Formats: sequence, C-alpha cells, structure tokens
Amino acid sequence: MYTFPKPLRPGATIAIVAPSAALADDDLQEGVDFIRSLGYDVKLGRSVGAHWGYLAGTDELRAQDIHEAFGDDGVSAVLCLRGGYGAARLLPLLDYDFIAAHPKLFMGFSDITALHTAFQQRCRMATVHCAMAMSLGHTASDYTREQFAQGLQSPFSARSLSLPEGTMLEPIVPGCVSGPLCGGNMMLLSVLTGTPYGLDGTAAVVLLEEIGEDAYALDRMLCQFEQSGLPERAAAFVFGDFAHCEPTQKSEYEFTVKEVVFQYAQRWGKPALWGFPAGHGRHNAWLPFGSTARLCSTADGAELVITAPTF
Repeated sequence: MYTFPKPLRPGATIAIVAPSAALADDDLQEGVDFIRSLGYDVKLGRSVGAHWGYLAGTDELRAQDIHEAFGDDGVSAVLCLRGGYGAARLLPLLDYDFIAAHPKLFMGFSDITALHTAFQQRCRMATVHCAMAMSLGHTASDYTREQFAQGLQSPFSARSLSLPEGTMLEPIVPGCVSGPLCGGNMMLLSVLTGTPYGLDGTAAVVLLEEIGEDAYALDRMLCQFEQSGLPERAAAFVFGDFAHCEPTQKSEYEFTVKEVVFQYAQRWGKPALWGFPAGHGRHNAWLPFGSTARLCSTADGAELVITAPTF
C-alpha cells in the first residue's frame, strides 16, 4: 500500500531543497518565478545556496533540510533544486518513519532517483519523477512546463500520458501489462544495486533513462541489472531519454546506444518501449511513481497509461 500525497491548491507552499549538487553560478530565479506564476508560494531550504565542495552543504545539512521540509506544516510539497551527485550519501541519515508520518508531494529526477527509490520502498510514499527547480527556467520546453503545472493539480490521477507533438513511442518487446511505476536514472539505480537501498522492482513498470554515457557503459549497467535479477522481477520496462549518450550512428566496431538497449530488452523478454520523454532531454514528463501504469507495446505502436493509484 502506498500513501498518495494530496494535490496542491492555489496558494500552497512548495519547499525547494538541494539534496545533491550545489547551486554554483546557475540562476534559480526563473524557476522560482515560474512556480509563483502558477499561484504557489516558494520557500527555499538552507541547502539552497550552500556549498561544500561539489555538494549543496554537508550531508547533515542536506538531510536536515529534507526533514524540516517534510515536518513543516506550512509546506505542501517538496521540490528538489537539481541533480548532479550527493543524494545517495543521505540515505543512511534520513528518518523514514518521520517522513512517512508527514507525506508530501516529492518531486525531482536524475540523482534524486536515490530518494524516489528509498521513499517508495522505506516510506511506502508515492513520489513524482519530473522537472526540478533548476530545469523549469527558460530552457524548459512548453511540454515540460505544462506537465509540471497540470501535475501539481492532479499528481496521481488516472490518465493517458501525453507526448510532445511529433513524438512517437517505439515498441521493443510486445505485450500489455500493468504495475506500479518506479525507476529513474540508470547510474543511480546501478550504484544502489546490492545495497540496502537497491530497487526491488517486483511486478513493476520500470523507467530507465541516462545522460552522457557511452554505449559500453550503458551495457555495463544493463548487465548489472540482469545479473542482479531485476528483469526477472519486473513486469515491464520504459526506456526514456538517453541524452548525449554515444554513439547514435552505426560503425564497424561499435554498438549504438539503441542497439545495446534493444539487445538487453529483447533478451529479457518483458514488454518494453523506447523513446518516452522522461529524463535529461528537452522534454520531461510528469511520471507519478507508485501509481499503476499500464504499458502496451504492439507492432502498431506503444503507449503508457496511468490507470489508478496502487493503494
């Protein structure tokens, strides 16, 4: 049974926390302005703007920021600042009983995959894989902003997941199955494999996405998933964006990124589709982790539908 945090009402406060990399020289204001334009207030955590090497403050500060955001009765949702690296360092420091007792809409992607997995499995709390504060500025596509705005109002409702204009999903392995949605960034899921925080994924529809990795590195991660038993446990796989992953063109002594993914997915034999707009690409969908997703992959096409929360 999952806890499904409530939708946001106009005037609600969204806390922004930084579990991973520091703000550095980037501009947060555009993202904050966009959130406020939707009718919500913003509260910045102490980790936002903090620096400790490449991290947004010490592990203790970043963990405490998360606890304070969940414990604050004036905060209705928690949005992560950005990804990068650092969320996995917080996993032993978090009080999961406390977070479970104060369920709130929790949003992010990339490095935040570590927290999505922990909150789903340790707190039984549904979370959302979506754009973050830093990625909601002027570089965000209209699709990404629309998905975010609509998602805040109905985060876990049943619906067909819309695609950007001109986007088509490609079937890899045929079949139609349903299961709770989970997953996220491949690197994070890979490094958590074998730890107490690894993704279980039993009977789940698993999203996998990545950025900036060569085909052989993706092969290594997929091989690790295979040898750890994830494909046997999972019901289906959704392959999202593989932004800046190379090579994309066929050559004599290389596999392309797509070839590597298709080789593993076809060997696993679970229903699978390619090309969902989630991750580090220009478009980033609102994906309600914990909700039941129905994946249909046929010779005529593929689709992903949220059917209902998994209570």
